[in-house]
Amino acid sequence: MYNTTSSLTGKKGTRCLICTGCGRCPGVIRGMQVVTEKLELPPLSLQNPEGIRLMTVDIGTTTIAMQLYDADGKVVDSFPSVNPQVSYGADVLSRIEAARDPGKAADMQKKVLGLIEKGVQRFSKKIQEKESIQMVIAANTTMTYLLMGWDPAELGRAPFQVSHCGAVDTQIAGISCHIIPGLSAFVGGDITAGILACQMLEQKEPMLLIDLGTNGEMALGNRQKLYACATAAGPAFEGGANRGIWGADMVNLLQKLLEEGLMDRQGLLKEPYFTKGIRIGDVLVTKEAVRAVQLAKGAIAAGIEILTESYGIRLSDISKVVLAGGFGYYLDPKAAAAIGLLPKELTDRTVTGGNTALSGAALVGNRMLTGQLRAWDDLHRRQELQIQILNLAEQVKFTETFLKKMDFC
Repeated sequence: MYNTTSSLTGKKGTRCLICTGCGRCPGVIRGMQVVTEKLELPPLSLQNPEGIRLMTVDIGTTTIAMQLYDADGKVVDSFPSVNPQVSYGADVLSRIEAARDPGKAADMQKKVLGLIEKGVQRFSKKIQEKESIQMVIAANTTMTYLLMGWDPAELGRAPFQVSHCGAVDTQIAGISCHIIPGLSAFVGGDITAGILACQMLEQKEPMLLIDLGTNGEMALGNRQKLYACATAAGPAFEGGANRGIWGADMVNLLQKLLEEGLMDRQGLLKEPYFTKGIRIGDVLVTKEAVRAVQLAKGAIAAGIEILTESYGIRLSDISKVVLAGGFGYYLDPKAAAAIGLLPKELTDRTVTGGNTALSGAALVGNRMLTGQLRAWDDLHRRQELQIQILNLAEQVKFTETFLKKMDFC
């Protein structure tokens, strides 16, 4: 956790560096927690005669979160951590490049396996002597490749082929592990899990899932058609833009700077703040931090527009927007719309999903432990569902749209 201070209220508060969606952290920039409607998740029932307890793992580029569930589907322990691979770069392309060295690739695999083993050891102390653990992992595609020791080189170059995209059943730290399949090189099993958590494939009207993490993945769809894409947001939404200010608080802060005329629509701080930065409580916000968020929000906003147009609908046709990840959990949709991160038309239809990767992994585990399915109905085998992955870099309008969305508005 780290301390933060609100310049608007003078109140101090703490926020966990890694969010699992527990809802206990305060909203310190406004002196109160932002109240956003929460996604209603399907109930879990993990009762099984073998006494198997479920452990879920979300392996993200920046963070790794693990949870242990009891037989009633309640979380009994959580183990969040920074992904130890960050020493090899903040984004997936840096990790892919580092993995060209077999020694570095092996070390990245070892680091994550070691962290998961710590989670297993911790959770093993929480279960009864005759009980065992089943693990389900949701991870982005690059993280899955590095975890399994596969060469990720193909993920970093056109045409971005994926040789390993199906579900994987293996063993990690001596326990059975199921890895949820991804959809493409940059839309991984964490988004597949999110789609399941949102129950998108059961909906008549299109829903939009936005994971505001390092890779900025999003999916739009219903029971008939699913489109997905990813855009590089970097670590700006996960504390990387300005150490000491959490991502959702940074969005609130930028909205306030706009309202008070201390920053213009192009993201330029007024002097003397442009040169020296502006101090908010005990945190110094610099022009570099503002720029990092500006680039990330421009990429996300452009992705939303292109995804919606490609799907063939208007924003008004989207029934619900689910913000996933720790950043999305505390994000004020109105503040996000004020800086142009989210379209204003979607503000009232936006809900927080928490860590949908963990929630989706729990649903998969639920089906496995209760014998409903070996794992789940693989998206790739649903013949009636039209799946299309958009490569935004190949979209003619992306650069133009991205530049247009850079402004705070």
